[in-house]
Amino acid sequence: MSAAARRARKWLRMISTCRPVHASTRQPGRQSVHLSGCLPVFLTVCLTACLTACLTVLMTAHAAHATGPEPAMHQPQAVSQIVPQTIPRPGAPAGGPTEAPGTANATPEAVAQSVADSKVQTLANAIAARGVQDGRHLVLLLHSYEQGMGRVRELTDTVERMLAPVDNHIALRVENLDSKRVHTPEYLDAFAALLALKYARRPPTLILTSDDDALDFLETHHAALFPGVPVLFCGVNHFQDGLATSIPRLSGVLSTFSARETALTMLDMHPGTRQIYLVNDHTEIGQAVARDVRGQLANLPGGVQVHEFPPLPFDDLLSRLATLPPDAAVLLGVYFVDSVGYATTFEDMGARISAAARVPVHCLVDLNLNGAVVGGKVSGATLQAEALGRMALRVISGTRAEDIPIQKEGVNRYVYRAPALERWGIAEGRLPSGSTVIDHPFSLYRTYRPQINVLILFVVSLASTIAVLAYMMRRRAASERQLRRLRNLLANTLDSMPSAIVGVSPEGLVTHWNRRAADATGQEPHEAVGRPLGEVFPRLEKLTPLVFEALKDGQVRDGQRLLRPDGDMVRYEDVTVFPLVANGTQGAVIRVDDVTERERIREMMIQTEKMLTVGGLAAGMAHEINNPLGGILQAVQNMRRRVETGRPVNDTAAREAGLTMEQVRGYLERREILRMLDDIAASGARAAHIVANMLDFSRRTDGEFMPQDLHRLIENTLELAANDYDLKKLYDFRTLRVVRHYSPMLPQVPCLATEVEQVLLNLFKNAAQALAAGPPPDGAPPTLTIRTERHHDLVAVTVSDNGPGMTPEVRARVFDPFYTTKPPGEGTGLGLSVSYFLITHNHGGSFALHSEPGKGAHFTFTLPLRQR
Repeated sequence: MSAAARRARKWLRMISTCRPVHASTRQPGRQSVHLSGCLPVFLTVCLTACLTACLTVLMTAHAAHATGPEPAMHQPQAVSQIVPQTIPRPGAPAGGPTEAPGTANATPEAVAQSVADSKVQTLANAIAARGVQDGRHLVLLLHSYEQGMGRVRELTDTVERMLAPVDNHIALRVENLDSKRVHTPEYLDAFAALLALKYARRPPTLILTSDDDALDFLETHHAALFPGVPVLFCGVNHFQDGLATSIPRLSGVLSTFSARETALTMLDMHPGTRQIYLVNDHTEIGQAVARDVRGQLANLPGGVQVHEFPPLPFDDLLSRLATLPPDAAVLLGVYFVDSVGYATTFEDMGARISAAARVPVHCLVDLNLNGAVVGGKVSGATLQAEALGRMALRVISGTRAEDIPIQKEGVNRYVYRAPALERWGIAEGRLPSGSTVIDHPFSLYRTYRPQINVLILFVVSLASTIAVLAYMMRRRAASERQLRRLRNLLANTLDSMPSAIVGVSPEGLVTHWNRRAADATGQEPHEAVGRPLGEVFPRLEKLTPLVFEALKDGQVRDGQRLLRPDGDMVRYEDVTVFPLVANGTQGAVIRVDDVTERERIREMMIQTEKMLTVGGLAAGMAHEINNPLGGILQAVQNMRRRVETGRPVNDTAAREAGLTMEQVRGYLERREILRMLDDIAASGARAAHIVANMLDFSRRTDGEFMPQDLHRLIENTLELAANDYDLKKLYDFRTLRVVRHYSPMLPQVPCLATEVEQVLLNLFKNAAQALAAGPPPDGAPPTLTIRTERHHDLVAVTVSDNGPGMTPEVRARVFDPFYTTKPPGEGTGLGLSVSYFLITHNHGGSFALHSEPGKGAHFTFTLPLRQR
């Protein structure tokens, strides 16, 4: 009997013994079993049993399909995810059971794999022991290409599976050179600088690379970036022995192409083939592969000719493939980018090339096994990554990398697609020994009809049983409805209270527990009732003596305040104890009120007073700055006059010095001193203008609503933001692109100019900080957009940025007082909450926010044209 069936029988027995429990017979402190609650529980159990049975059948089907003699797939799968189907040699007896690896009839490949797995486990155990003593090993995996490529993802997943970072105390870091897209010397130098910065404090203990470009990069930069760190590579097509000089501690797995074996198998499958057309791209890697393949295909039997395509756009290549003669076949090597730079995935290339060609298409890379590609002896990312992972485990466990021989062969295997074999009429018996056949058509019902029929019968029986039991339970539940109504009324009354209400007995045991108390503690009422107060509400444990005092003298105890940490903030709670001494009932009711918001408002008022004081100090400093500014501007003006020509006093002084004023002025112009005087005058005038703005900003506190030009207020605030010290130091507001969309017919708005400017300044600063924290995801320049519009009797101002946006959690709390996402010391968390208060309370407007991750933030506030 299955586990699901046993659970169902257990619940059937329990439900069959259910009886109504009346209030008069219920024991204190115990809860009754209600039949109305049994129905959903029983239905849930039945559904769970049904789903468990379904999953059991499907898992059995999947296991049988994966290990059976004829694997079949609905969709093409990566070769690394398929259990190989061994094809016997021609003439070998077919049928009969397949013995598991490790038996007397196991193939040499299976025995070797079993031995390798045993060694990997032994090495993993050794690494785990070292990791406990020496700490975590930092392993850097450097890919040549972007992470979005299927090959790169497969390599990463396989290496992570082989290394088992958590179990082996390994910290795996992945970097992508992305050399298919950018391969300039400047980019490579910048990438090297990035790695140097990232791993300066903790360099890796081992470096793993995939494909040629990553290893070439390390050949140039290894000595400077990671001197002495061992390097293991995989997927390298063209290994040079000189690498041992630049990277002394080096080993890895070479990526070789079995072009000749694939071509010979192709000729055997298609006897009429007289021409083979090679398809490779014209990148450095593609041409290197082409040279290797040409060398392997020399002197093919039967006088078969080998042709190559010139550099072509991809569409032209497809057109040429569609016109190949019937005696031709296509061998797909490495094709990723066409002659005009169009690039796509290996999977897509295989599907489109095989769809365009009217002749058989075989391949050398497993990622091309898609569409109508037949197959071949392919190079697989998973096999190379597994070999790389085993080498990495050996190095981490203590073996020197240079002592591990470079693996040059043994990582390619024959893989073919069943639909393509059927299309070209190729029997599986003609395939090379040890071939893997993937993508067989598969019918679940036809293969597993008995199991599915049993499942259907079980579901029908289960549904009938559920219907009968549901009818019986509905009748039995009628006697409890009135009791439930009474209990629900009491529970709803307590749950509607805004405070946490807890009833306790004279012994300190919980007797009542409302919903707010459950939310505050995470303890449901049925879990809390009957237990000690300090056990279910720990922060009230120290108040237990107050309960006994209240019971003793019958007086209310209040004025107790508790502080409770809540994430990044502290919450305040006031506790009041009410004694219950009427009608023979003894005990107490404890009420817990959350007064955090009230406390926050008090703190906000204190902070506002501090900000007003700082504003007064700033105004005083501005007055003091005006005096030296006036002296500077006056001195510049006098200097200009004393170098002007045509003034007798200047001419006399020049003659006494043995010069003319023209000579003096010529010298000053050649040395650009006059231009410097102009710059000093302009800078001084600008500083005076900024000081005037600051004084104007600090003075306008009359508290009266006056019609204001909203566009002028925006421009003044932009100028203040551009000269804000914190913004220039940390966020450089002036580097932002400001886009203005002003309504041309916007009337003057009655408002407090100082408060509106304060709101605008907060929004501008937040936008600059957001853009500095995370640049625009689409690569666009950091942009601040300001829009004004009129909607009937309202004027709307929208301040938008194209920064990283906000998550729903941040967006929900952005207007809360003292909530900030900045590091400690860089923000009070009051800017937006104060702005919200100024607009909604002081001006009777509205304040809204729209933001999504990666789509920037859009703050919109409205001001009425007619004040209350």
